[in-house]
Amino acid sequence: MQNNGVTLRDESQHFASVHDDNPCVAFIPYYGFIDDIWELNYVKFIVCVFKCKWVDNNTGVWTNDVGFMLIDLKKLAYHNDPFIMAEQAKQVFYVQDPCDERWSVVLHGKTIGVNVEDDDSYIDTYVNPLSTQMTPNAFEEEKTDGVHANHNDYDEGELINII
Repeated sequence: MQNNGVTLRDESQHFASVHDDNPCVAFIPYYGFIDDIWELNYVKFIVCVFKCKWVDNNTGVWTNDVGFMLIDLKKLAYHNDPFIMAEQAKQVFYVQDPCDERWSVVLHGKTIGVNVEDDDSYIDTYVNPLSTQMTPNAFEEEKTDGVHANHNDYDEGELINII
């Protein structure tokens, strides 16, 4: 189950009562994994859909004190709605929680091939509190190559652990 984790961000309108003229829009994330991939051939075009198994949002998903999203992959629900379009899915990875083996931590990956600034559907909610960061080396001078051109656009740097 290493590479088949998916999340879907669903949008729905919520009403306070029958007489509510101002519904609010809510975005609900669903977490699951791909069970099967179907290719629907309509002769003139082909559509790829994912058949997924979804974790129950009521009992199988929670956020811990540190801010990590945890899911229980054994608490499945939504059996009547297994299919999503491939374009709707965002890949996630599940890592087993070392403190409690029932739960898995949701890790969001980076979208490849999509301009994230222009993609409204992309949300990177994963923040690693113990992350590393590349910073430029302040002591390195500009380097000159054999063509006598100065370079100061190197991506080299020191690896600094942020705690």
